[in-house]
Amino acid sequence: MTDAVINAANLEGEADAPSSVWLLFDDRPGHNTQVTGIANALGWRGEEKRLAFNAFNKLPNRILGASSLSLDQKRSDALKAPWPDLVIAMGRRSAPIARWIKRQSGARTKIVLLGRKAANQTGAYDLAVACRHFQLPSDANRLDLVIPPTQVTAESLEAAAARWPDLMADARSPKVVLLVGGSTVLHKLKSEEAAKLAATSFTAAKEAGGSLTIVTSRRTGEKALAAMRVAAPDAHFHVWQRDAKENPYMGFLAECDILVVTGESESMLAEAAMTGKPLYIFPLVERDPSLKLRLKQAVYAASKRQGLFAAICRAILVGGWLEPPRDIAAMHLEMVKAGHAKIFSGSLQIGRREPGWQEGGVVAQRVRALFKGSQHK
Repeated sequence: MTDAVINAANLEGEADAPSSVWLLFDDRPGHNTQVTGIANALGWRGEEKRLAFNAFNKLPNRILGASSLSLDQKRSDALKAPWPDLVIAMGRRSAPIARWIKRQSGARTKIVLLGRKAANQTGAYDLAVACRHFQLPSDANRLDLVIPPTQVTAESLEAAAARWPDLMADARSPKVVLLVGGSTVLHKLKSEEAAKLAATSFTAAKEAGGSLTIVTSRRTGEKALAAMRVAAPDAHFHVWQRDAKENPYMGFLAECDILVVTGESESMLAEAAMTGKPLYIFPLVERDPSLKLRLKQAVYAASKRQGLFAAICRAILVGGWLEPPRDIAAMHLEMVKAGHAKIFSGSLQIGRREPGWQEGGVVAQRVRALFKGSQHK
């Protein structure tokens, strides 16, 4: 557990600001960075609560409801009174815990839930934050964005550059950084595709007169990494390690000139987009749809029609019994249309653009509205 002033411009004295904020963290860095991003934008003091889960977390949230049944008490930070004024959490597993905290507080605690599976149950939150490509049913208490919130700001990039001043000192400019994710439920990073990505990126960087640094993530498989090393032996590699004391990921964002990012990771795409640097998206090959995904696609398509069956399908989606299929290609398209990214086609252009999204600020405004005129001191 960490008691952290999340933002240097901490606004504890701000009128209507809550006196106690909990940030629920899990073992997924992408989740935690989004929670941190909202806290940064708010500028309120936040207390990190790290959660671990037991086998009951596999149960649907509709069954878990507002309970701590899925929480591994021994491996988690203590959750006890005094209960906070605000909880910010992301992901399906954290959502029942946030709801349980709200129940324990006598419904005094406000809960803000981020993510597709946390935000899909209408009425189960004070504010939900999701992305438009999640295709969730409309809800007045949910804010749908193009890209998810991030912890990347001009200030955080400046701090990262100061912390790792020599991170890319030996790299030639333009310094191209390739952020590599990996296989997901919807996408597969095969060795052949990883090799093509590395080789093409290296050639493009070389043709631009620059260098390539490949930064992997926790989802980058060993076979994909080995294939990239063979395909681009002269590239610089920073390999993600679970037990590393420091992760200079933000330093690479700060020091690079151009970014190429695999397209399956919403968090990495959003973080790259907020740097204000040229961004190229490399979409990964989609897997063949599973039976569950085909079911989601069928229910979502039927919900758009008329009649009794369509109404039943809409009720299933609104109730959170099943979430619509995620269309990450739609996210790519919106980013390209807005001029904040290009699809990587094998060539790179040097340039700079200003960050066009201030998603954290948009969310912060909605969160502050939850406490407008309230008495919680």
